[in-house]
Amino acid sequence: MPTNKHRVKAFTIMEVTISMLIAAIVIGITYTSYNIIGKSYLSFKTRNDDIAVLNRVDELLKRDFEQANMIADSGNGLLINKDNMTDVHYEFNRGTIIRKSGVIDTFKVSMTDLKTAFEGNLNNNQTEANTTSESARIDELSFTINFKDLNIPCHYQKMYSSLNLIQRNPDAVN
Repeated sequence: MPTNKHRVKAFTIMEVTISMLIAAIVIGITYTSYNIIGKSYLSFKTRNDDIAVLNRVDELLKRDFEQANMIADSGNGLLINKDNMTDVHYEFNRGTIIRKSGVIDTFKVSMTDLKTAFEGNLNNNQTEANTTSESARIDELSFTINFKDLNIPCHYQKMYSSLNLIQRNPDAVN
């Protein structure tokens, strides 16, 4: 019987089948992990973007209150007069806060319980026509932001300088 001297070393069909099965399991685990990580990232990014909107609204309101010469209640919002002669208008609607100052910014923020006050006395809703009168002046703004399942209270206060208050009532100085 002649022996085959040119025998080729190779894998058996069983070894190839097992390696293909292991490769399919690893690919399946990788694909599933990728989907889970992708969904987690999108959820994180969406929540982060929503929080960035809340932070931006808070930052703008704080800055505008600090720089304001006079803040007046306009019924559905605020009129903020600054020293550099620019007016900033805020409109507070149920699902949005709109800021108008040259550029219009719209923030999708759900809010409730909008209250304005001057020297601790709550203001009644004013009309657009008398936002320059002293009866519309405010020094406090408060509302509640509804974010996901949380109610976040927001409170802003303007500390008027003595010059502002003297301009408000010139008869106060003898």
